Amino acid sequence: MASPRTHEHRQAATHAGLRYVTDGFAGIRRRRSGTGWIYFAPNGARIKDQDTRKRLNKLAIPPAWTDVWICPDPDGHIQATARDASGRKQYRYHPSYRATRDRSKFRRMLEFSEVLPVLRERVERDLRAGDLTRRQLLATVVRLLDKTLIRVGNDEYARQNRSFGLTTLRRRHVQVDGALLRFSFRGKSGVEHTMAIADPRLARIIQRCRDLPGQEMFQYLDASKKRQTVSSDDVNAYLREITSR
Repeated sequence: MASPRTHEHRQAATHAGLRYVTDGFAGIRRRRSGTGWIYFAPNGARIKDQDTRKRLNKLAIPPAWTDVWICPDPDGHIQATARDASGRKQYRYHPSYRATRDRSKFRRMLEFSEVLPVLRERVERDLRAGDLTRRQLLATVVRLLDKTLIRVGNDEYARQNRSFGLTTLRRRHVQVDGALLRFSFRGKSGVEHTMAIADPRLARIIQRCRDLPGQEMFQYLDASKKRQTVSSDDVNAYLREITSR
């Protein structure tokens, strides 16, 4: 009988339109060849199809990882597993599966505590605060969390791994085209994220942020009109303030 956790993963895979898989099945293997890799199908045949090779290379599995297993099915909810330099098992999930899981976690966290309407009402009010104030920027970040499910991010990951989340995005990661916001950045585990949302008000606020000097995307002006940034700690404190009973 499947465990509750397995059932949860199966459900998420189904909701994402994917197939539930495990690395217990025969998978694709890789072997170093010069500065790149050659890949072998479960039957041992070398993979030469360019589309398949493009998918495998796009997984960006670090060269140092060992015991690499890659899913033969491009629609498998797990795309690869491996062991890192410390022997820890690492996973590469299908982007659609990851988005479904993140959406489920975010919604469950808020709906469980019955604060989603309260949160959205407060965010709506704070979005109408003065331009480039701390309140408005925090509300903007939370609204984007709700709409995009981009990870919050933290400074340590940005510094050490050059991977980014919402609060650590740089100006180059976000483009404003009228009411359209385009995001393109490298996230956790080296996964490349590209997405777009249409929201005239958020686009206007973010364009104002982009007009400020500096690389950081989310900046506001304090009482002395000095530029300050919004951190993941700021966002978490803002959420706790709104959702506390």
